[in-house]
Amino acid sequence: MYIIEKLVKIYLKLTNKDNTPVLPDGLDKSELEDVVTCQHNFLPVDSTGEILACSKCGYLVRKKRLKKKNQ
Repeated sequence: MYIIEKLVKIYLKLTNKDNTPVLPDGLDKSELEDVVTCQHNFLPVDSTGEILACSKCGYLVRKKRLKKKNQ
């Protein structure tokens, strides 16, 4: 029974490939302005601390890039 359930899940996952997430096309200027004018407060997203996100606007940045800007 377990094998049949796994096969059904795999089949459904493969057949529902058309449900791709909609990515913004950059036409929403208000979101872009929020990122530019925000006073960023970066916090780590994962346990490694390599990816940081702003707690106010959600802007993502890598730790290496943030160090370059601060120097």
